[in-house]
Amino acid sequence: MTKRLLIIGYILCGCITLTSCERDDICAESTPVTPLLVIDFFDIENPTEPKTPTDLIVVESGGANQLAFNTATISIPLRTDTDQTNFLFAINAGNENSENIDGFTVSYVRTEEYISKACGFRVTYDAIDPNRTAGTDDFWIQDIQVINTSVEDETSAHIQIFH
Repeated sequence: MTKRLLIIGYILCGCITLTSCERDDICAESTPVTPLLVIDFFDIENPTEPKTPTDLIVVESGGANQLAFNTATISIPLRTDTDQTNFLFAINAGNENSENIDGFTVSYVRTEEYISKACGFRVTYDAIDPNRTAGTDDFWIQDIQVINTSVEDETSAHIQIFH
């Protein structure tokens, strides 16, 4: 009888162990993550024509991270711990005689979404509201239009900047 109880106990412990364990998750590449803000740049003179800003550098205000771009579409990260991100957008960067810097602020409402134990949380952004803030005497950003007020993926532009 004791042997039988011992075997039943082992079987029960084994069943409990097998059903309570999660497999070691690895966050798959296809898992949605916190999306980047996608910005398209257009020519102010011809609003349907994409226009690449010359030697564009984007720096988060107060941050050390500096992103350099040479394309008419950029993707930049928004802060996940506050409801606003402040940037400096500099064109002709590195050229002291013609460098032009505009402040650019994006306000939003954050929503955290739990993905899994391995992947953690992702943040999406709603009600995005971009504004040109401070800058040098000659603003190079002429107009800003919001195309999509929600940043849930990176499949299309959220903002258009005309310069």
